[in-house]
Amino acid sequence: MVELYIVRHGETDTNYEGRINGMSTNKPLNKKGVEQVEELEKNIDINMFDEVYSSSLLRAKQTADILNQNVHEIKFDDRLLEADYGSWDGKTETEMIAKYPDVFDENHFLLPGYTKYAKDGEEYSNVYKRVDDFMSDMTKKGDEKILVVCHGFVSRSFMKVVTNASDISNIIQPDNAGVSKYKISATGKRYMLYYGRMNHIN
Repeated sequence: MVELYIVRHGETDTNYEGRINGMSTNKPLNKKGVEQVEELEKNIDINMFDEVYSSSLLRAKQTADILNQNVHEIKFDDRLLEADYGSWDGKTETEMIAKYPDVFDENHFLLPGYTKYAKDGEEYSNVYKRVDDFMSDMTKKGDEKILVVCHGFVSRSFMKVVTNASDISNIIQPDNAGVSKYKISATGKRYMLYYGRMNHIN
C-alpha cells in the first residue's frame, strides 16, 4: 500500500494574528513556526520516505525544506495549495465573524457558504477535487511512503475525502506541524491511521 504522511506547515504571522490564511497570503514561517518544524524533524526519519511533495507556497516550501534535509528532490504540486479565499485572504477572523457570522462555525472555521460574500473565493468542492485527484495519482505509486506538506484546510480536506464526512465542520484543523497518516490500497481504497500528530511519526 501507498502510505501518505500529510504535514501542515509551521506557524506564520498570519496564523498567529488570527487572519484568514489562504492561497494569496504567501508569508514565510515565523520564529515559532521554524521551531515547530525543527522539533517535528527530530521525530521524522526522512530516509524512510521515497518521495516528498509540497505546496509551492512559501510556508509549505520552508517546512518541506526543513523536514527534507536535502535528502530528496521536493516535488511541487499546485493541487496542494491552500484554498483561495479571494478578497477575504489576509482579513482577521474577528473582523469577518462580526460582519458575516452565518458563514463561520462554532470553532471559527469558514463554512462553504462564505463564497456568497468573498469575491473570487474558491468553492470547497474544488479543493476536495484537487485533493481527490492527488490521492488518485498517488494510488499508482505501489508501496511507497510519501511525505506531503500542505496547509490547514487542505489537511482537513484529505480527512474529508478519505472518510466521506458529510460536514467539513466535523473535522478540526490540525495544529501547525501536525502530521496525519493515510494508506491507499492498490484498488484505490483509502484508510485513515491517525490525524494531527506531533510525534510518534511512523
